[in-house]
Amino acid sequence: MKKTNSERIYALDALRAIMMLLGIVLHTAITYGIFDYEKFWSIKSPENHILFDLVVAFIHFFRMPVFFVVSGFFGALLFYKKGPKQMLMNRVKRILLPLLAGVLIIYPLTIFGFSYTTSVFTKAASPLENAWQSIANGKFLPFNLLHLWFLYFLILYSFLGWILANVFSRNTAFTISLKKIFTYILQNPWLRVGCLAILYFICLFWIGEPSLTTNNKWSIDLPIFTTYFLFFETGWVIFITKSLDNLKKYPKRQLGMATLLFLTFIFTPWKESIEMLYARELLSALFGALFIFGFIALFMTYFNTYSHRLSYIMDASYWVYIIHLPIVTFTPGLVDAFAIPVFFKFLISLSVTTISCFVTYHYLVRNTFIGKFLNGK
Repeated sequence: MKKTNSERIYALDALRAIMMLLGIVLHTAITYGIFDYEKFWSIKSPENHILFDLVVAFIHFFRMPVFFVVSGFFGALLFYKKGPKQMLMNRVKRILLPLLAGVLIIYPLTIFGFSYTTSVFTKAASPLENAWQSIANGKFLPFNLLHLWFLYFLILYSFLGWILANVFSRNTAFTISLKKIFTYILQNPWLRVGCLAILYFICLFWIGEPSLTTNNKWSIDLPIFTTYFLFFETGWVIFITKSLDNLKKYPKRQLGMATLLFLTFIFTPWKESIEMLYARELLSALFGALFIFGFIALFMTYFNTYSHRLSYIMDASYWVYIIHLPIVTFTPGLVDAFAIPVFFKFLISLSVTTISCFVTYHYLVRNTFIGKFLNGK
């Protein structure tokens, strides 16, 4: 297999970076929402507003599906441009090792942040002491993956993609026909949206929920794992069919339709019935597919040229996302004492987290062994 240097695809690099950075907005907003997120997020500000729940829902519905489609594309690019062996070595270095380092270092810091802010919100005595005790009592061990679950999924998907690509590497009548079918689907804007929406609906039907959830445990939840693999493989197929340039059409139309359907999903007073659940799953799958292809089209149209500032953000995004959770869980506890509206508390928490992450990247990571460890040379 011929090995060549891969060209940087700025649009998808930028899209992947923005999706990661939106995690900071989501994880800041979730603290100030009205709804109970106890299953995934244990801190809840006594001052809250439903607008933050809308922000959380909006970002959640498209962020990780888009991210995994882009990741699948780059996984295929590595496999076919660098070769199967180099692809696996790259994934081990860039995904598996940061995952292991991250859960060992970030997990205890995040538990400290959760415990401190929870103590502040509940008016407990000695919040810092309580936070330290949560670490001293053994909670520093990585019992789950927190926000790094996506790296766990990515390394597993990389191996699965590697296996499938090797199995279907021969040009048989079946593989040639399959490639032609995928190419035809991806070249038709509304057909590709419809096909992905149908597959996504089947996955949501399997999960039994109207929206895609995350699984930050070490154990695999097969329906959720399969759904994200659908997105990863979608990106892989986009690469092998050379369909990326065909995805530029109708960015504003697709994103506008997706947003309208999302708002319909959120504000419709759905009745509690199995039929309404199916309707919500179908609607969720439809605007989910529109968001995926809409964002790809948007970035391919407007962000596919070199920008020094955007390139810097791309390089920083990996570190920023990995390190942000301890800060985003600790800062609301510090801000709580301020007698200011909840919207200002949100903005302060978001700003402090974002600035802290980028400053540490610039001075402690960018030109150090940590930067090479995360992003390569």
